[in-house]
Amino acid sequence: MQNRVAEAQRLAAETEAEAVSEDGAVRVVAGPGGDVRIIDLRMNAFELSGLELGELTAATVKTATDEADRQLSEAIRQSLAGLFAAEREEGQR
Repeated sequence: MQNRVAEAQRLAAETEAEAVSEDGAVRVVAGPGGDVRIIDLRMNAFELSGLELGELTAATVKTATDEADRQLSEAIRQSLAGLFAAEREEGQR
């Protein structure tokens, strides 16, 4: 059981996704669970009002974190599927 927990923690630490706003003004790199690792603002971001930039940044963060959550869920699902397949195979021997 500890190995499974350690594997999930490793996957969570390594998983990251990048999102770029449609206009390219904001780039975000995030991990799962809302772990924002990088927010990069391009020069055209400073042409936006504070409200526009805030909304654009929040939307881009959400896109990146949602994708990281999806990637982590898929990686854990695959890891568990492999584990259960190995256990079934062991039980058949």
